[in-house]
Amino acid sequence: MLERTLVCDLAVSSGLIEALWRDYNEERTYSAIGNVTPMEFIKHFQDRSQAAQESTSLTLVGERSQPSSMKKLSINLLLSYSSALVGFIVILLLARILGAENFSWVALGLAIGGFIVPLVNLGSDRTFVRDAIAWSHAGKVDELILSNLSQRVFVLLPISIVLIASIFFFTDKITDTVSLVSFSLWAGLIGLYPASWFDYSHDVRRQNLVVLGERVASLLLIGMFYTYTHNAPEILLIGLSLLAIRGFSILLQIKSWWFHHAATPFHLKLALPRQDKDGINFHVTIATVANACLTYGNQLLLASNDNPTELSSYSLAFQMMMIVFLFQGQTIRLTSRSIAEACRSKSEILRSLAYNASLLFVGSAILAIGAWIAIQILPHFLADPRFETMSKFAIPLCIWVVLSGVGLAVSQHNLALNQEGFYLLTSLAGAAVALLLGFVFIPNYGALAVALILLFVHGGLISVNTIRLLYVIPVREACH
Repeated sequence: MLERTLVCDLAVSSGLIEALWRDYNEERTYSAIGNVTPMEFIKHFQDRSQAAQESTSLTLVGERSQPSSMKKLSINLLLSYSSALVGFIVILLLARILGAENFSWVALGLAIGGFIVPLVNLGSDRTFVRDAIAWSHAGKVDELILSNLSQRVFVLLPISIVLIASIFFFTDKITDTVSLVSFSLWAGLIGLYPASWFDYSHDVRRQNLVVLGERVASLLLIGMFYTYTHNAPEILLIGLSLLAIRGFSILLQIKSWWFHHAATPFHLKLALPRQDKDGINFHVTIATVANACLTYGNQLLLASNDNPTELSSYSLAFQMMMIVFLFQGQTIRLTSRSIAEACRSKSEILRSLAYNASLLFVGSAILAIGAWIAIQILPHFLADPRFETMSKFAIPLCIWVVLSGVGLAVSQHNLALNQEGFYLLTSLAGAAVALLLGFVFIPNYGALAVALILLFVHGGLISVNTIRLLYVIPVREACH
């Protein structure tokens, strides 16, 4: 256009050039960079680069990064534990309102939800950051996130249909069906949390604030039932209300990330799951479903024992372990990117493994002691002596959760070294052994057998994965 424009005055030509520059860079949008103007794209890219530079010290494993990492970890743990405490109070109030027998519906829903979480997550929490750091283009990361969410939402639909049909077949009343479906989806929708997006953007605090708001809203709801209802409220009403609050929380988390970090417009188009370096990993998905079989499968077998109070007691004791899992999850979330970046040399991998495993072990041990003390006190608060059986399996669960912290560090390093296949194999083997032992021992020994099987089988898997990791590290070093 400029070369076809005849000008006879320098001032006119300068103004024309300035107008053309403004049109090209500030007004005209381009599909190649996400339908934004070049200046908008550059500004977003500079903001993202600056945020990454400011958080570099939090993603390095070394002496200089540890104080900053610990400071960020402490802030996020404060938010997360506030959220977890509120969530646990919700569970306690449900147990007190419903009693040991009726609370078994909630306990069964939590166990079923434990299977839904990995199916909906599709391995995103464990592999998204690893896949996303391979891209430096902001628009490409946004496309990856949209693809990730589209596939996870698509999977949720058939899961919900199968869940409703299955529970309807095994329950006598439609109200029982809807109640159990509601509690199962309430627990399972955690798998749809966009946690890994916030991990990648070093914005964990923002998501923790939204989740805290969700838990506070749930507590206010249950507190209202507890305070203003003379008779036990309908389980159906409680389940549907909690499910609605969680669904709104997920929408708010997605909107929050997109508003603060995305450079392209939001458009969700459902798509079949595929493994294409977009944070979706079928090996990890199957492995985490197998881990769910190890963790929750025997709880379903316990439910078939026709002893609802024992299921309720075990479920509450297991929920107490969530305070330890929360610490473990937050620690790995804050270090997942540094673990992926550390897997470039033998010395960095070993340093990263030692730091994360020791941090998780010590922190988990301290918290597990607190969980054991709380389990001894809880039956008095619940005012139901049938919950006193929790103390029988408290010690095996506390030992197991401490070992799980070390296992989480080991498995995350294995995944960073692309060992999904081995992780899948060991997880499937562990699930098969645990279910086999459950069929043999749970009918006679109940919840104590569930806890001991979990401890010994998971402990064996952690040992095998550690040996594999120590074998892979020098092999990878030799290949490079």
